[in-house]
Amino acid sequence: MPTSPPTPSAPQPPSKGGLRLHAGAFVRRLRLGEPRLWWNVRRKRFWAVLILALYTLVGFFALPPLLRWQVVKVAQSTFQRPAALDRVRVNPYALSIELSGFRLTEADGAPLLGFDRLYVRLAPSGLLRWAWGISDIQLDGLKTTLVRYGETDTNIGRLIQAAASGDDQAKAEAPSQGLPRLLIHHVTITNADADVTDQVPGTPFKTKVGPVSMEFNDLSTLPERQGQQHLQVGLEGGATLEWTGTSGLNPIVSAGHMAARGPYIPLAARYFGDVFKVTVPTGTLAVDLDYQVSRRADGAYALAVSHAGVVLRDLAVHEAGVAAPFLTLPELRLAGGRLAWPERTAAADSLSLDGLTVAVRRQADGRVGPMPWLVGDGGPAAVPTPKGADAPPWTATLGKVQVRKAKAVVEDQALHEPARLELTPIDLTLDNLSNQAGAAFPFTLAAALSGGGQVTAQGKVTALPALQLEATAALADLPVTAAQPYVRESARVDINDGYLSAEGDITITPPEGGTPGGLTVVGKGEVRSLAVAEQGGGIPVVSWDRLSIDRFEYSQAANDLRVSQVTVAAPYLRLQVAANQTTNFNHLMVPRAKAAAGSAAQASAPAPAVSVGRVVVAAGKADYGDASLPLPFSAHITNLQGEVAALSSSATASSRLALRGQVGDFGQLTIDGRLVPFDPGRDSNVNMLFRNVEFPDLSPYTVKFAGRRIDRGRLDVDLHYLVKGGALNGTNRVVIRDIKLGDRVDVPGALDLPLDLAIALLKDDEGKINVDLPVSGNINDPRFDIGSVIRAAAADLLTNLVTAPFRALAALFDGADADKLDHIDFAPGRADLPPPEQEKIIHLAQALGARPQLALVVPGVVAPEADKAQLQMDALDARMTRALADNYTLEGQRQFLEAQFRERLGADQLPPLRDSFTRAPPTRTPPTAPGGKTPPVPVLDEPGYVTALRDRVAKTEPVAEQALKALAQARATAVAGALKQRLPNLDPKRVSLRGEVQAKVDREGLIPLKLDAASAGD
Repeated sequence: MPTSPPTPSAPQPPSKGGLRLHAGAFVRRLRLGEPRLWWNVRRKRFWAVLILALYTLVGFFALPPLLRWQVVKVAQSTFQRPAALDRVRVNPYALSIELSGFRLTEADGAPLLGFDRLYVRLAPSGLLRWAWGISDIQLDGLKTTLVRYGETDTNIGRLIQAAASGDDQAKAEAPSQGLPRLLIHHVTITNADADVTDQVPGTPFKTKVGPVSMEFNDLSTLPERQGQQHLQVGLEGGATLEWTGTSGLNPIVSAGHMAARGPYIPLAARYFGDVFKVTVPTGTLAVDLDYQVSRRADGAYALAVSHAGVVLRDLAVHEAGVAAPFLTLPELRLAGGRLAWPERTAAADSLSLDGLTVAVRRQADGRVGPMPWLVGDGGPAAVPTPKGADAPPWTATLGKVQVRKAKAVVEDQALHEPARLELTPIDLTLDNLSNQAGAAFPFTLAAALSGGGQVTAQGKVTALPALQLEATAALADLPVTAAQPYVRESARVDINDGYLSAEGDITITPPEGGTPGGLTVVGKGEVRSLAVAEQGGGIPVVSWDRLSIDRFEYSQAANDLRVSQVTVAAPYLRLQVAANQTTNFNHLMVPRAKAAAGSAAQASAPAPAVSVGRVVVAAGKADYGDASLPLPFSAHITNLQGEVAALSSSATASSRLALRGQVGDFGQLTIDGRLVPFDPGRDSNVNMLFRNVEFPDLSPYTVKFAGRRIDRGRLDVDLHYLVKGGALNGTNRVVIRDIKLGDRVDVPGALDLPLDLAIALLKDDEGKINVDLPVSGNINDPRFDIGSVIRAAAADLLTNLVTAPFRALAALFDGADADKLDHIDFAPGRADLPPPEQEKIIHLAQALGARPQLALVVPGVVAPEADKAQLQMDALDARMTRALADNYTLEGQRQFLEAQFRERLGADQLPPLRDSFTRAPPTRTPPTAPGGKTPPVPVLDEPGYVTALRDRVAKTEPVAEQALKALAQARATAVAGALKQRLPNLDPKRVSLRGEVQAKVDREGLIPLKLDAASAGD
């Protein structure tokens, strides 16, 4: 710093005599013409001219080579590297110096640092402020080479270390004097650039930074003085960085605007090419922000960023070596960004993403790609604890996030048949995002599958301190065909049609206190128009019009799924037996070893406990065929309806089932009883009743065993199966009516027996053949085929026919009576006509048509005990259905029936009943504590308990005597109405109704209505 100039002494005024002497000398020289002596060494002018000349000569001619030599010497000694300087110019009058062609290189000659021209001009006016003043600094053509050799090793770092090594001791001894007083009026840097090389990545990274231009005005260390600055930097690919602002150094303050433009993302992706296995060929970034760095009254600094905006356009991200991008983003826009420090707040008004497309795939090895993108198979590195971890946390808010017209493509290549799912468009909106604990973000989501179907959701989500979610979601018409590749992993089938719809409430709660929290889903759903066929053949296997779930509830904490009621409308099943006696389902199922190969990870998760209130089947159909017989056999079952109630995957007892259907034109199938749905071999008691089945349809079976067709006949089969621990004990009652044998068919291995004689011998006085066939075996034996029960019954029947010759001799008679048409059978509590009885109505109508004088008397019939019991059960079921509505779960039934039981039978009777269905758990339950066993916790057989409650409470249902009379009258009216429908012109007098009569239930559990014949004139 320049020192203060000495105070000049006060000037002394010249004396009067001296003035006269000088004036006289001057006049005398003028008069005599005396010459001026400029060269006189006594004259001050001489010395002034001499000093000026020396100053000029030294400044213009002597100083430049001296400075050039000194600069090179100092640079080489300071940086310990070769240096060169082409030229130095000095203008002593302008107080300026100009250096041209400076070069600093590495020892091997590699360029390090240099410039074309450096011009510096001093400003003497700075002395007025006791500061070093510089009027102008111009730097042109600055060239530098930046090389990074290691994590913290760079060529510039080495250069600084070399320069600092000689000054360390001097710096340590020099006292701190603060900032020098410096005033620079103008600084310009033009045409600067840098070659940057980073050798740390596996593939060295090279780029060029430049051109760089800077302009600084009023750069000063004087207090409270600020100037304007401008910086513009060019980068690879046309990217630019620009800064315009006002700054001061004492104190350090700055305010201005920063802007970045260009392909920054591709540049960064190229730099991290060895870290992330991606390439980014396109993507332009535009960032703008205003900032202010200020100093507070307490001396602390503050930073404020405002009006920050980010626009990212045309981003495309590829996996390395893959042509198609897995992520494209036409535009991302962040608006209204702001930041405050040390307040530690960050916020933005909105973030929008338009046209985002993401493609994700599961690779053949099960890994998800292209994520993770990180190279290497090592585990995740430990995250270091940031400095200042005890400081107050940052507060971040975001007003709105909008994802518009996005697209997600998911491919699964781990399957035998790769799957592809495409969601587009996807629209997502989140409001009021914040990192504050307990902050809830409202959101809406709408997405569509490219193949059809919609997904919508709305609600609110909380991220901190734990995830919480309250949302309502809906699926509309999602095509089930999307699951085709996953179904193929287990079955060789084609899903030709089907649509899934569902809606419900989704809740995620964190654990709190004794509450485990977790995921809860409550809703309803349906699958419509499902059609499943054999792979490639198009032959239907399973279908239905609608499968609906009126209410389901899943709890992750309890790991259970509760379903109220499942309704299956118009289901269809096709079961075929091949020539080798395997079924079509054996062919359709993929071997378990292959099917389980891709799902080993899923097997470790425990399956949830499942309970279903009931499954209702309506208007079902089934086709059965057997190609293993000499003559092809097929049976068609229609109008299958009924229910399976109280299903539970964890029940220790069985569930109820009641199904009935039509076989052929007038045959009937009835199934009722109980079984354990997920373990039918443990405890089952099932009755299957086939009535009025056309015997000619069973000719393929008789041909195989006896070599004879069946031309005529009807078959009733009553199958009763009792299974305990896999052991099957069954009784089968077969009734054949009006049988007539047909032609003989030559079949190898068939029995050559006199079947005509055997049939005649076994007919009773009503023309029927009654055979009881026992069935036994172990259903766990793979050789046991429960589907061949009817075939086995027919084979055993024919064998019995030919092994009873003595009975034939004792009961030989001629002729075969037709079925008696003197009675119509009704099920207890019902007044509708089953298919077998409708055939009787046809025969009766034909008889009435052929005999004009024939009349019928139709009484009302009732079986008091059986009908009352069924009416009581129907009344209870109707009340329970109305009371439970869509909560017809197993738990809901139990609660309703327990309330009815307490009210009608007394609360004291309930505990003994409940205890009778409470059992110890299976003995295979392991102890919970090492070295000892905990007492077993009793388990309630809830389905069996509900069944017992239903039976007990039903008996208390009031049934008026008038209801039985009305039932009897309804049965008579049903018969008369059916006859009238078949013969619209029938005279009403020919069918007369009679009062109520009582009847007993027959062996088949039916109530016969006995008809009386009479004359039309009676």
